[in-house]
Amino acid sequence: MKKSFLYVFAISAIGFLLSTASFAQNNRTVSAKDLYVISAKAGGVNYVEGKVFVAQKNKRNGLLLKGDKLEVGETVTTDANGKTEILLNPGSYIRLAGNSAFEFLDTSLDNLQIKLNRGSAMFEVITDSEFQITVNTPKANFYIIKSGIYRVDVLPDGTGKLEVWKGKAQIGDSQTAEVKGGREATVNGNQVAVAKFDRDEKDALETWSKTRAKELAKLNSRLQQRDLRNTLMSSYSRNGWSIYDSFGLWVYDRFSASYCFLPFGYGWSSPYGYGYGRDIWYYNLPRFVYYTQPMPSGNGTIVAGNSGRVQGVITEETRERRRISPPFERIQKSIGREPIQNDSSPIYAPVIVPSREAPPIIISSPSRKP
Repeated sequence: MKKSFLYVFAISAIGFLLSTASFAQNNRTVSAKDLYVISAKAGGVNYVEGKVFVAQKNKRNGLLLKGDKLEVGETVTTDANGKTEILLNPGSYIRLAGNSAFEFLDTSLDNLQIKLNRGSAMFEVITDSEFQITVNTPKANFYIIKSGIYRVDVLPDGTGKLEVWKGKAQIGDSQTAEVKGGREATVNGNQVAVAKFDRDEKDALETWSKTRAKELAKLNSRLQQRDLRNTLMSSYSRNGWSIYDSFGLWVYDRFSASYCFLPFGYGWSSPYGYGYGRDIWYYNLPRFVYYTQPMPSGNGTIVAGNSGRVQGVITEETRERRRISPPFERIQKSIGREPIQNDSSPIYAPVIVPSREAPPIIISSPSRKP
């Protein structure tokens, strides 16, 4: 009997180790002592399905795994059934379809530059002119300058195609060449054609992108207050983040092995219309986190585009705007949210209008009590 028990125990242990090893092949593990990891950086791999490969300069090539961190110059390629989701600036994602390839040209938050070499990608983006995202293709450059949903395709001859499902983008460096919601632009060098497209017709990539947005909004609503508050304060004290650097934070939940967006603004929703049940105000952080003015920046940050800045460099005027008010505050002003003059309340309270397409996933309003 004793030998039989030991045999069963040994077989069970081997099975557990094999299953753990199999899981580790598809997900990078994180330290068990940390429930959440805070990040304000781009390049995290948040989802992988099918075969997705990464080619590193002067290094070995291999499979791209969930939890990897992409660096400038690393090329991501999907096979016919592969797809992946990569984190951009907090709140923004690129979702790559099958038979596609892309790389980062720059991963800094106010100078995000992406090269889509072939195939198709969806962009779910929270941004404005100060944090615009540049998408380069072999024969076109697109600047995403407004929060929204975008699709970029590289046609067989290298022509770039942009569909603006929601938001606004620029073609090239011309501020007059704008593409608004419901319109598409096909660009082959200096040849540009703009036309309407039917947003009711959705393919597998567009449907999957919307499904992912819904899943991540649900994940945000399950974030716990006590554990995340401690991690927020710990990372803040190490100069890991500031409300003057971005619109929110990437928050890693080790139970789902995924990042979700924690906005600095109260009452925000994703570009698809799914509400975020948690925001930075929910965690009752010390007042200095919300209201301390940032230190003056250095000699300038390299950026893309030309909206309100000298080409290639953030202007002193832009730096001054960031010192006066955080970026999330200006976005809320731009969509008609009114300021509150109350030290115990968020800087701005939203006017929440539920989306007809996808109502916010909020069962009840989050408590603001400690």
